[in-house]
Amino acid sequence: MSALNDFLRRLHLGSEVYYVGQLCDAWHMSTPGGSDATTFHLVCSGEAWVHLRDGSAPTRMAAGDIAFFPHDAAHSFSALPVVPQQAFDYSHPAPLDVHAPGTGLLCGHLKLPAHIRRLLLACFPEFLLIRTDNSNVGKQMSKLIEMMTEEATQNDAGASAILDRLSDTLFLYVIRHTLHHEPELSPLLAALSDEQLRPAVSAFIDAPAAVWTVERLAGLACQSRSAFAQRFSQQVKMPPMEFVAIWRMQLATAMLADGRANMLDVALRCGYESEAAFRKAFKRIIGVAPG
Repeated sequence: MSALNDFLRRLHLGSEVYYVGQLCDAWHMSTPGGSDATTFHLVCSGEAWVHLRDGSAPTRMAAGDIAFFPHDAAHSFSALPVVPQQAFDYSHPAPLDVHAPGTGLLCGHLKLPAHIRRLLLACFPEFLLIRTDNSNVGKQMSKLIEMMTEEATQNDAGASAILDRLSDTLFLYVIRHTLHHEPELSPLLAALSDEQLRPAVSAFIDAPAAVWTVERLAGLACQSRSAFAQRFSQQVKMPPMEFVAIWRMQLATAMLADGRANMLDVALRCGYESEAAFRKAFKRIIGVAPG
């Protein structure tokens, strides 16, 4: 867990709540999806129905439920199991009021870098429904949802900023929930949870600056090179050395953002013998030059 904790502490989530309001009558709202954002919807009161574009049956949500879309899949929300013909005009939302009729809804999104999504969310399904009464972290999430709902009803100084930061925390609880229920959905969690891979992965994470090869990782896992590479690719959904490179780049990103380390120092601490090799790897994985 220490490796996962360190990884999550380095993330700059930057969640943003973009909609808070009370919806009444035969409302519905839709999103075309397709962005690089991870989105969530929290039902603060009442109920709502989630409609995916794959033809599956709609999913009912009750107060306290969270709809999580790791890859911003196209979807619709509505008051009814059937999407009404006329879209609801929610450009000027009514204030959230848990005692009023209808549905109190809070929606947010966060944009994670592509390499972080590959490590953390790559194997997540298009849609996850999280019910706090069916979660190992349900008690904590329920308290957080109560706090978010209470804050969303206030028109006080800093309310939007507070909701954004609480949304960061909600995202981390979603990750913890997944760790308990389906760790194989996250490549990083799969690598740390697999008993045959864990010794090699943990050794690398503890010493990312060392010289690492598939042969060395396989030896620590007491497997042949081919058997290790095959199992790693099956479980983690990427080749071992790609995992090594992405992990190093997320370390490098945090060090560069700190602003106190020079480029060569960052390169050496991430296992690269030269600044040129580091720059090339960084540009390939992150998409921009490290400067």
